[in-house]
Amino acid sequence: MENLKPGITYTAETIVSEDNSALRLGSGQLAVFATPMMIALMENASLNAVAPYLDEGADTVGTAVNIVHSKATPVGDKVTATAILTGVD
Repeated sequence: MENLKPGITYTAETIVSEDNSALRLGSGQLAVFATPMMIALMENASLNAVAPYLDEGADTVGTAVNIVHSKATPVGDKVTATAILTGVD
């Protein structure tokens, strides 16, 4: 893990579908990108940013989320989440 340095990035993307919609997940009544799926995409970007640098058997763990989901994204649109490593503790 000594190769972990601030500035490492990774962008995850997905296409909004019925399967990742608020309607399907029960987190809303519209076929738009669900907030829980947005958080999952962000976690995916975070993991994939640092995964090549982790020791075998190591993983990342999210412990807190502070987000604003400010726009409804309809089925068919692409959503991206970019993780940027800002520090190593």
